[in-house]
Amino acid sequence: MLSTVEVVQVFLARLAARDASAIARLCAPAVEWEAPDPNGVRWATGPRTRREVESQFLTLFAMFDLEQLSVRQVIVDGGDASVIGSARWRVRATGDSVEMRFAAVLSVHLGEIEQYWQMPDTLAAAVATGAARIG
Repeated sequence: MLSTVEVVQVFLARLAARDASAIARLCAPAVEWEAPDPNGVRWATGPRTRREVESQFLTLFAMFDLEQLSVRQVIVDGGDASVIGSARWRVRATGDSVEMRFAAVLSVHLGEIEQYWQMPDTLAAAVATGAARIG
């Protein structure tokens, strides 16, 4: 069974590898979920199955190519971990690059992610995908 730190490390590696199914396999059968849709417009909350987690990441990877993932800090307290960092994505539809800072909270129990909260820069995502305009 993986520790909380190991689950976070594997999660980040699978995110960098764009492996949605492997990310979903890190999750418990039901994950308490709070994260925006990939374009940053709507928030999806409530329990998610592994299949729904995989679908969320497949949608993200269909819209964006991950160019760089930088983790500034990981804070672990028992089964809870907070990850603070930034990611540079390329919008597949336009080729534009967008830098998004994020904070994510993962709660791990028995080596599986049971709770996932992601707080990215939703305005940057919405502007990059054309879902919002500034000015």
